[in-house]
Amino acid sequence: MMKFDKFLFALTAAFCLIAGTVQAKPNLNELVNAYIEEWTGFYPSNAFRNGLRPAAWQFEDFSGDRVGEWIAYNRRTLEMLDSMPALSVNEQVDVRVLRRQARRELERWVHDSALVNQPAWYAEVISQALTYILVREQFTPEDKLEAVLQRLMGVQSLCELGITNLQNGSRERTQRAVEVLERTKTFYRDSLPGIMHDWSGGNQHEQVTQVISDTVNTVDALLRHIRETVLPDASIPDRLDDRDYARKLRIYTDSDLTPAQLRDSAAAEIEEVRRLMAIEAEAWWNEQGSGSPMPAEENELLEAVMAEMERARSDNRSDFLIFFREMTDRAETFLLQNDLATVPLPRTIYVGLSPDHFSGAAYGGVYSAGPFNPGADTLFYLPSIPDDSTPDQKDGFYRSFNDHFNTMIIAHEIYPGHYLQLKVGAGAAPALRTLFANGVYIEGWGTFSEELMLDAGWDDHNRLTRLAHLRKRLENATRAYVSVMVHVHDWNKEQVMEFAVTRGLLPPQFAANLWARVMNNPLQIPSYFLGFHGFRELWAEQNRRLGEHFKTREFVDKVLRAGPIPIDALSSLLNRARCYRGGTVAAVAGGNDQEAGN
Repeated sequence: MMKFDKFLFALTAAFCLIAGTVQAKPNLNELVNAYIEEWTGFYPSNAFRNGLRPAAWQFEDFSGDRVGEWIAYNRRTLEMLDSMPALSVNEQVDVRVLRRQARRELERWVHDSALVNQPAWYAEVISQALTYILVREQFTPEDKLEAVLQRLMGVQSLCELGITNLQNGSRERTQRAVEVLERTKTFYRDSLPGIMHDWSGGNQHEQVTQVISDTVNTVDALLRHIRETVLPDASIPDRLDDRDYARKLRIYTDSDLTPAQLRDSAAAEIEEVRRLMAIEAEAWWNEQGSGSPMPAEENELLEAVMAEMERARSDNRSDFLIFFREMTDRAETFLLQNDLATVPLPRTIYVGLSPDHFSGAAYGGVYSAGPFNPGADTLFYLPSIPDDSTPDQKDGFYRSFNDHFNTMIIAHEIYPGHYLQLKVGAGAAPALRTLFANGVYIEGWGTFSEELMLDAGWDDHNRLTRLAHLRKRLENATRAYVSVMVHVHDWNKEQVMEFAVTRGLLPPQFAANLWARVMNNPLQIPSYFLGFHGFRELWAEQNRRLGEHFKTREFVDKVLRAGPIPIDALSSLLNRARCYRGGTVAAVAGGNDQEAGN
């Protein structure tokens, strides 16, 4: 395991404390720094994803006693956290973050037995082995070549470990793992040789060809093991049982939220948002003055207006990309003109189409530089569909990702959503909070950002763009509701699809993907709904507290500089201190250039 100078003293001290050789009360900073060091060694891919450059030449090694040692380390960490002395408000937040992280690790490795019972875990690690090396530009071609070769050999070792250890799995998730590994194998075999040839100029052709061939063969061997040995006798239920779902929900949300509370609040949200959508649709219809009679039935009205919303759309990848790049510029200008947030300079975001080798190419995503290298580019990869897809496939895709939806989603993904949140958090908040981010905060902030921008006049108060936001908000509530209904009340796929279409009003592109998300990410998909309302409540609380002194930019800045922590912990931080450090920022309307720490 690599040792980094900045962690060395803290690591040694924390090990002494954990081993019991030092009798003093544990020091939180030492414990946190030691944990981060251990985590970067155990998960080098995650460390590299968060900007730790040397980790590019390493890969996950779960062989031998490493997992057992990691389990023991997380158990000792929890014991240490339980014996902490009196702490400040900020320290209490960090204890919560680290405690949740340790509990999640024990959930994966002890309760879920990932090495033995989760083919999907292997598929995820293997499929993402090269992602950040292929998309980052901070390496020379020679560096990329060597890092990829090292990682491919790591993939081979992980495949061999899976063949030895994998015994069982959920049938649904195991089938998904097979599909992901098949795509990964195809990419390695058909695309990777040409990419690596460009890096080396063909000088290491024989070595590259051999390593890729060996990797393809070991992935194929793992696939055969899963198909022939694991999948036929897969006996782990696809659905979580009541107790497992409730426990995992508490850990993921870092709260006492129960499945019944989540179900009931999501059901109420569905009805409320449908009411708001009907009001917006009726107002839009009346403003058009077409003379056509307005449909009397709510679903018919909503379908008619949403069909109009979907008319404004691209029909090819090039125009789709141009639209997002232009809207990113517009969103930044709008943010500054309306004094909604402090914007770091320079802007470090790359907007492009998802590479075809990404398993998530149909969805896209924002890839942060991370706290180890916060100045690097954030990558915003757009959802994409090949131009040679069938007309029906393309029509469905571009209807779902129509101009009004994309205008709203820019607020969610870029300004003041994920890009700004990740950029500010990585540079201002303690690394612990960004590395082990709270998912309810992350997706809640993105969703709240949509409303924040629209309320400020984004897209000139266009009702169809507001309707796109409400439609997404309805989808978020639907996701949360069906997550509980599937895993606690045994809903099947047909019930999910019917509800998603009739009550959730999901567009076809999204409805078709909902079942897979419910099965594969049952605790993540409620985070949009929960986080949105968490930030709404925080916004209202701060408005009441500050009255006429409430400033949107100050609220946004403090929330983002605190980092992605539990939303309920933000209130005490906002009420007492400015929780950020320095960094050059852009001028905002009505103000001067300023330091973030001023």
